[in-house]
Order: sequence, then structure tokens, then C-alpha cells
Amino acid sequence: MKTQIYSPFSKMGFGVLLVVVLLLFFFLASPLVIIPSGFVGVKRTLGKIEPEPLLEGLHLRMPLLQTVERVEVRTRAVEFTREKEAPISSLSRDGLPVSMDLGVLYRVDAKKAPALIKEYGANYEDKLIKQIVRSAVRDAISEMESSLVYQERQKLQQRIKTEVHEQLRKRYLILEDVLIRDIRLPESVVRAIEEKRRAYEEAQRMQFLLEKEKLEAERKKVEAQGISEANRIIAGSLTREYLMWKFIENIQEYAKSQNNAIILIPYDTKMMPILNIPQGGQR
Repeated sequence: MKTQIYSPFSKMGFGVLLVVVLLLFFFLASPLVIIPSGFVGVKRTLGKIEPEPLLEGLHLRMPLLQTVERVEVRTRAVEFTREKEAPISSLSRDGLPVSMDLGVLYRVDAKKAPALIKEYGANYEDKLIKQIVRSAVRDAISEMESSLVYQERQKLQQRIKTEVHEQLRKRYLILEDVLIRDIRLPESVVRAIEEKRRAYEEAQRMQFLLEKEKLEAERKKVEAQGISEANRIIAGSLTREYLMWKFIENIQEYAKSQNNAIILIPYDTKMMPILNIPQGGQR
């Protein structure tokens, strides 16, 4: 009787082994892809980018045949500053150098992420955003006088923002804001602007003083007119009898005072020259 020896390479054994190897390869090659929050996935099948993005969550891919690239769709910031060694410089309309620090906030249009990667690749920030922003800033500065850059800072910022927004929108990117952080002008321009500012403030101060003096003159004029009118009315109401009665009334008040012993009064033919004060009023 012959003994049969089982060989793993027999027909049945080979099939089992092949299944085990395929399963091990399938799981070791990571067929499952997780897209975290704030990202979308761009899937490639045999190198071809599929048009629909993978949203956050768990997704299945075919190892070796498909790859998934994560693209951030949260707000990102690009800085053009001295600290980053990337300020933007340009010549103004009057030929003077102007240097600017600014920041740009943007995000990727999630639905258009596959088209963005297909047309511009993963380094779209260097290819698109930095070039577009630098071009927009230089164009805006070149059309302004250097002395107006400070005064029209908000207008300059809005112009840059409008231009950058339009250029990024065409390329599947959404601009959120452009923030000018600093503007540096030649020292001569800065001095001229400062002198102009001081002259303006002095002119405003003088205008204020002139207005104040004018108002004060008007007030005094009204006050004088009021006093004149009051005197006219009083003068018209003063009769000899009223003055005589008022004089006698005042004399009586002085006579009652504890601080007076003798009161001398003017007199005429109708008045007594001296009033006798009671002894109790003497000191």
C-alpha cells in the first residue's frame, strides 16, 4: 500500500494558497482610505483623475490601480512679509519704490478640487496664488502716486482684493480676504506726507480759532444789544417819584443796620439833610 503525501502545490492547495496571498496583499496595500474633516480626496485610476471628489469619510480603492490624494479645503493663509522674506515691491506712477507686506486668505472649492489638481498639480499655491497676488499688487501700485498710497490704503486694498478674487475664481479657488499689513515708502516721501499732515492740522486749528472768535464776537454783539435794550426800557420807566421812593427805601434799610451810627445824605429844599439814628444803633 502506497502512502499519499499532501503537497501544498496540489491543485486544491495551490488555490487556497493563492487566495491567502491575494487577501494578504489586498489588506497590506491599504485598500481603505479615510478622508478627514477639512479635506476632500482626489482619486486617480491608472493615472487618470476622476472628476468627482471623495468627501470626508471612509472610501474603498483598488490597490496598485487607484491612488487617492488628500486636498485641504479649509481656509489657508499665504503671507507676503519681510518675516517670510517675501514682501512685494513695485514702482509707483511717479517712479518711486513702494514695498508692501500683506496676507491672503483663501480656500479650495471642494467640488472643483479634482479639476484644480488636474490642471495645476499639487503645488498650485506657488503656481497660482503667489503669482496672481504679486501681479495684482504691482499693477495697483504702478497706477498710484507714491504720496497717495498711505491716504488711499483702503482703496488700494479693495482693488487688489477685487483683482485677485476674479483671477482665483477662474482657477477653482475662493478668495476670502486680502489684508495689507504694512506699506513702506522712501524716506523723502514719508517726510513730505508728514509735513503735509502737520500743515493740514495747523490749518484746521486756525479755522477752529477763527470760528470760535467769530462766535464770541456774535455773542458779545447780542449781549450788548440786550443790555442796550434793557437800559432803554429802564430809562423810560424811571420817574422822579420812583427814584425818590427808592432812595427813601434804601435810607431806611441803612438806618436799621447795626453797623451804622450816622448816615449823611444829599438833600435839596424838599429833604432833611440828616436823619437821627436811635441810640441803640450806636457802638
